[in-house]
Amino acid sequence: MITAMNAYLIPLLLVLAAVVLACCFPSATGQYMVRAYLRLAGFRSRRLLLQQGGELAFLEGGQGSSVLLIHGFGGDGPASWGRVMAGLVRRHHVLVPDLLWFGGSHAAGAPSLLAQADALEALIRARITGPVQVVGLSYGGFVALELARRLPQQVSQLVIMASPGMVYTPEDQQDLLARARVASAEQLFVPADPQGVARMMAMVGSPLARAPQFLLKDVWQFYYRDRAPQLRALMQELASRQEQHLERYSQPLAMPVAVVWGSQDEIFPLDIGQRLALLLDAPLITIDGGTHVLPVVFAVQTLAALQDILQGSSPQV
Repeated sequence: MITAMNAYLIPLLLVLAAVVLACCFPSATGQYMVRAYLRLAGFRSRRLLLQQGGELAFLEGGQGSSVLLIHGFGGDGPASWGRVMAGLVRRHHVLVPDLLWFGGSHAAGAPSLLAQADALEALIRARITGPVQVVGLSYGGFVALELARRLPQQVSQLVIMASPGMVYTPEDQQDLLARARVASAEQLFVPADPQGVARMMAMVGSPLARAPQFLLKDVWQFYYRDRAPQLRALMQELASRQEQHLERYSQPLAMPVAVVWGSQDEIFPLDIGQRLALLLDAPLITIDGGTHVLPVVFAVQTLAALQDILQGSSPQV
């Protein structure tokens, strides 16, 4: 009996260990491993043709109340949410898109925050008939806020994770650039070479910052090299239209909001999350020791926090 059990458990544990490593050290090879794991968890890869031209790639799985997980600036849906989405799919209908110009998604128009919201609004209308709980990480938090503004009757709950929203100031931006020792946000978030990947990963608190050169090169080639112009345009558009974006978000939200933050976030320090939670009159769930990439490096704690929020409670973590 014990021998037979070990014969089953050992390969399973090896697979899970490989997936953890693939999530923490994303690369071309890691991407395939994560997607294979997610397929076993019940997810299927799908594509949505966009009216404005282009395609939105997304993963979909599970049954129950609908949850939309929006990743941040870099990587894609599976690389950002892999272990978290595999946990949520047991109780929820989970949608995880690649934002436009990330992963397998692309569009014909100019890169912009509103183009991202257009694509995800089309996804919600195509795949969800009832209410949806929307979770936005970092840059994805801005997209989530836009969806909540557009679809107040359908977005039943909003979770903002490590995303400053309407409380981000020019002083906050300058502090970030000084900490990263860069001249602009696109220099930090759109690395020009493998060394730039290491610098960005150190700032977001990912183990990938200490990865060997060959792996850093693989990540840079897979995620950044061929899409750098579009990613720079996205970052520049967010900065140049910041005032207009924040003006739209100044209206009161119609749904409950929760804010999730890591205590050791070097991109957007915890005091920004505290300001946002106060402004929104929302609970702040702080993950002790958590860095900016909460669903990647702190997947277990992030999953626990989200499960509590989505099921109606918001404990301090």
